[in-house]
Amino acid sequence: MILGLVMFIVAAVFFVNIAFACGKCAQKENGWLNLIFGGILLFLILLGIAKEWSGPSTAEYPSTALWWAAQVLLFAMTYVFLGLQRIKDFDGRVVGWFCGFVVINVPLPTYQTFMSGDVLLGIIWIIWGYLWLLFFISMGLGKLNDSKIFAKVTVVSMIVGFLVSLWVPGLYMLNGWWHPLLGG
Repeated sequence: MILGLVMFIVAAVFFVNIAFACGKCAQKENGWLNLIFGGILLFLILLGIAKEWSGPSTAEYPSTALWWAAQVLLFAMTYVFLGLQRIKDFDGRVVGWFCGFVVINVPLPTYQTFMSGDVLLGIIWIIWGYLWLLFFISMGLGKLNDSKIFAKVTVVSMIVGFLVSLWVPGLYMLNGWWHPLLGG
């Protein structure tokens, strides 16, 4: 399942971002990893769009492939922006405000996922929305340095989010175990 592959790739970058948040790796190295993996996701999405999309004149417009691509673009562009921010030592507000944009868009795919019957993936969307909200508050509004408690909550949330919403589900999806988890 392609979603499992995407989640696994995102989990790898997220894991290293946790290490960065804990002071365990250098900013520019972390930036390059974000940029490379974000670029890979972006390339895959654009390739998929070019392959699947036949334009607005078809009966399938807007296609489900385009909607799926738009959702994955939220992840890809987060990592591309984060990579550039860390490589160029920008202040991070653009990344933060992009995360704020993502937060206001999360309810629709969350709702659609719940309505499709994939309750676990719907819960995962809620977790992702929560994490993007933390990144909006910390980078977009500049609140990370204001509170050590907020910084700790953010790191703990990243660790839980990594395990519960990316790595384990990605492994389950890649191995074909996801739907048996749901009883279907």
